[in-house]
Amino acid sequence: MKNLAIALLLCLLSLGSFAQPHKDKQEDWELYKAKRVSYMTEKMQLTPEEAQKFWPIYNEFDKARWECHEKRRSLEREVKDNYSSISEADSKKMNEEIVGLYLKESQLVKTYNDQFLKVLPAKKVILVGPTEDEFRFKMIREFRQKREEEDKK
Repeated sequence: MKNLAIALLLCLLSLGSFAQPHKDKQEDWELYKAKRVSYMTEKMQLTPEEAQKFWPIYNEFDKARWECHEKRRSLEREVKDNYSSISEADSKKMNEEIVGLYLKESQLVKTYNDQFLKVLPAKKVILVGPTEDEFRFKMIREFRQKREEEDKK
């Protein structure tokens, strides 16, 4: 309970800094992750004990998923930047790599879902994906609204 209260307090204290002028990307990313923890913990109604078990697993999952995502995006950028000079053989190889990364991401979802089920009831695990999506869309809306307000100044 104490750890959760401290985490929530840190999130609340950092909310004010989100409205400040641009900081470095690492600070923004850390703030985003702190807000996500707070949001998902509340929406999934995690108890302090559940949160303490869930978040280390989720963070490991998120890191592995992000690495796949970044590798795939890098390959896709390479295709876009060099499309006219990529041979058919290289195209086939790159396509297989991209599809392989999608498959790896899917396998990560399965693997970590099984781990989530070891520490949370299924009724809460089923909320992980939708709650992630809700949070991401919420942050996009906030970002757009903030940008529109800045453009009006």
